[in-house]
Amino acid sequence: MLRGIVTPPYGGNTPIANSAAAYRDLPEPLREPADKLWAVHTNDYDYAAPKNEKAAEHRRRFVSRKYRTAHPVVRVHPETGERGLFIGGFAQSIVGLGPSDSRDLLRIFQAYVTRPENLVGVTWTPGDLVLFDNRITQHYAPDYGDLPRLLHRVTVAGDVPAGVDGTLSHVLKGDDASHYTPGAPPETNSDRSRTG
Repeated sequence: MLRGIVTPPYGGNTPIANSAAAYRDLPEPLREPADKLWAVHTNDYDYAAPKNEKAAEHRRRFVSRKYRTAHPVVRVHPETGERGLFIGGFAQSIVGLGPSDSRDLLRIFQAYVTRPENLVGVTWTPGDLVLFDNRITQHYAPDYGDLPRLLHRVTVAGDVPAGVDGTLSHVLKGDDASHYTPGAPPETNSDRSRTG
């Protein structure tokens, strides 16, 4: 959930991509290997060069605890069963491949995610509230220069991502997320019949 608090007079829009549509767009020769690949995601990479001391301090705090996690390139949504490309900026390498091959494959997959037909753009005004499902979307905050922009973000702890074969993501370095409060399991029809 993102809520616009201070928004710039121009720029600062947020594109949100449908990663399930991106997966469906993949041609079969790419879809089949994607179903089997795993990517290493990390917070310790050169996301953007800090432009000032405030940004440099934010970067230092962001990487003060380093995380590396292996996630499936194709994640199965736990409620709908949809497959979606589970990559983005934090995906830095493909397990079992070298840096060059990893970058090339991730760039190809990400190009499907960022196709215009798979994107919706949010143009912010103060007070706007946007909800999206991080299990099947990606979002990106583009550069808005030195203009003021403040969004409040709430992220609900969710399930551990699962790949096409049911294998779960796993921590390579850093803490796991077990200290977060788990979300309530989805209500089933039998639950509804008991509660009226």
